[in-house]
Amino acid sequence: MGRVDIPGSLALVTGAGSGIGRATALALADAGARVLAVDIDREGAEKTSAACAERGVESAAYEVDIANRADVASLADRVQNEHGPLDILINNAGVGMSARFLAMPLEDWDWIVSINLMGAIYMCQAFGPQMVSRGRGHVVNISSGLGYTPTATEPGYGTTKAAVLAFSRSLRADWHDHGVGVSAICPGVINTPIISHTRFRGEEAAPDRVAHVKDLFSKRGHPPEIVAKAVLSAVRENKSVVPVGVESRIGWYISRWAPVRFTDWMARMSARRV
Repeated sequence: MGRVDIPGSLALVTGAGSGIGRATALALADAGARVLAVDIDREGAEKTSAACAERGVESAAYEVDIANRADVASLADRVQNEHGPLDILINNAGVGMSARFLAMPLEDWDWIVSINLMGAIYMCQAFGPQMVSRGRGHVVNISSGLGYTPTATEPGYGTTKAAVLAFSRSLRADWHDHGVGVSAICPGVINTPIISHTRFRGEEAAPDRVAHVKDLFSKRGHPPEIVAKAVLSAVRENKSVVPVGVESRIGWYISRWAPVRFTDWMARMSARRV
């Protein structure tokens, strides 16, 4: 399988208005890619696009709800007509959910699955056929360290991110002989605005619990630039699964080598934090 050369390529990043998406878009621009910034927040997408253009590359912004399959299909048509075939697809957009299972109404499941999982599927369905027919391209799906580190308090988030990981690995196998690479990036705790797009329910909505989570991300979280660096490395080297951050790397090795009884115990401990 050939590698995708980033300089001069056309790259699209979802959730590009802030956090990991913005850092990745800027890193791609610095590497010479033409960058399409996609976000449900038009202003955020436009600011990122403008920052990419300042780096001397072609860039454009699109306001899109990736949970809406019609909007995603329309986006694919616009990208083809306005910029040509896509080379690199970064499915980064996502939301958080912190709640014990019985505290989550089914509407919360509809919400988080539609964005975290179906959004990535819709994007791959819209842009993948052309990559496969051309015999080149690379898809990066942002999963999470919680995709292989189950907890009692994030069943919604962990389930969707585990599904993204499984989807990515299946798609990688499917498209391998068609010249299209697929990578799953699994960040640990990253200092991004995802907390502002996180729903807290039940005991997890207690002010001290919410404050604890916000403090964890803001004071101990890694900068989003380390995820952006991992994304570009995954594209250049066609990597499969890439844990990012020491906690994510430890979780990856534990998930592969530790006894199930130990990982079950770890999952239970998540509900007993102070």
